[in-house]
Order: sequence, then structure tokens, then C-alpha cells
Amino acid sequence: MQPMTCVHCGGEIPVSMERCPHCALPGIFPNVRAAEDGAEQVELERRYQDALKSASARNCLPELLTFQAAVAQATAVVARPLGEVQRLATSDKQGYATHYNLIESEVKIPDNDRWEPLRRAADALLFTGYEKKIRFAALSLDGAGLPHYGECSLSARDVAIAHRASLFEENSAAFIEQRGMSAAREAGHRGTWADRGKLAATKLGSQVSAATTANQFQELLLRAGAKPEDDRFIEVNVWGPMTIRSFEGLVITRKKRQPSPAIVKALTERLKSYNVTLEVR
Repeated sequence: MQPMTCVHCGGEIPVSMERCPHCALPGIFPNVRAAEDGAEQVELERRYQDALKSASARNCLPELLTFQAAVAQATAVVARPLGEVQRLATSDKQGYATHYNLIESEVKIPDNDRWEPLRRAADALLFTGYEKKIRFAALSLDGAGLPHYGECSLSARDVAIAHRASLFEENSAAFIEQRGMSAAREAGHRGTWADRGKLAATKLGSQVSAATTANQFQELLLRAGAKPEDDRFIEVNVWGPMTIRSFEGLVITRKKRQPSPAIVKALTERLKSYNVTLEVR
């Protein structure tokens, strides 16, 4: 991706910067710029057209287009433990920290498992120079996220993220492990927030058939595996800070030890002041 020219002052903006270094014009999010890059868009369109042709040949083009339209309305979901959500709900001055924020502030100790170097490699490759500012989520059609990361799923508001969110077609760390760094550098795996339906159709078109129904769309889009590395989803990359006001809904998935009615009631009342709904499933 090439540096862009500032529309305000005409200076050059490096690819990793979110504002012009010369006049400080803000709101230029580098992950979105990367997804909007010409090569990315051209290759994504080529892959998308191939997916449409394949679906047409298999007599399931209407089903694929219906799936695409559904995902075009999908939300970005962050799955976290109940304790983390309770902290966020105490005040809109509580921020949702990144993995790097937590480690650097010594709130969290690095896992030092095989995923730590993969995550760092993927972030450095895809978000060079601004990896510490990216928050991760997954696309979901029903507000539920990936249970490996917590029993609480927070759905982001479009108004809070649409302008600063980009997509990668898979867990980027798992993508690098399975396909290598060179494959991640190839164009066509990223999309803008507006591209989410197209990217889903491109990635998952081969799994749609004439028998596919709307009831199967969520599992097709987001599927939890036996282990986190087996999860299948489209990754959402959100630049910058998030608070409880960045979200519109919370889904708590029942486990063996579900939260007590008192906890749910108290959390519901806190969330109401931020217009965040709560549902226990």
C-alpha cells in the first residue's frame, strides 16, 4: 500500500498513521485504508465473481446471494468473561484494552504458548506500525460470539465502528500458521466493513448449496471448534479505543455455572443507562 496524500494540506501520510503528520487531519484509519487499497479490492472482486460463477454452476446462486445479504447486516461481536463485562459496565470511563495494553501495563502475563508469537507475527504483518491499536472481534448474525473467549458476547454499534473497522477472512494468526506469511501478504483476503457480505460470500460460497437455509447461516459464518485454533469465523479488526458505549447488546450464554439472577439483574440495570440490551440464552 502506498502513502496517501492529505486532502487538506497536500502532505504525504505514511501508511501506519491515523492522521496527517503535517496538519493533523484526523480520521484516516490505516486498517481501513489497507482494506480499501486498489489491489485488495480488485483481487477480492475477482474471487467474489469466481464464487458467484461457481454457485451459478451448482444451481445455488439465489442461496449464496441470500447469505451475502444476511451477512451484510452482521454485527461485530467481542466475546469476554463476565468479570470483564461487569468492569466495562461500571462506567463509560472504563476502556476495552488490547492484548498489548494489558501486557505492557503488567495487568496480564504473556501466555508464552505457540499462539503468542503467531499473534505478534500476524499483527506486525497486517497492521504494521499500529498493531497495538487494533481490537479484535468476529462477525455474527445472532449476537453470539466464540465461547472460548468468554461466556459474554458484546455486539458493537455500527455507528461506533463502521468507519474504523476492516475485515480479514479468517483468524489471522491461524491463517499465517496454516498458509504462511507469504499467503497473508497476498491481496484479496481483506475487506471494509461495507464489504462484509461480499467477503463472506467469497470465503464460504463453496459451502453453500441449494439446500442451504437461513437457519444455517450463523453456523456457516461462525463456528466454534473443540479448541480455539479450530474456530472458524471472519475476523473484524477495529482501530482505536472502545468503551461500553461502543456496544449495543450483550448475550450471556448459559454454562454449567450460569450467573445468578441477582448478577443478571444488576448488570441489566447498569447496561440500561448506556442503551445496551442484555439477553441470557
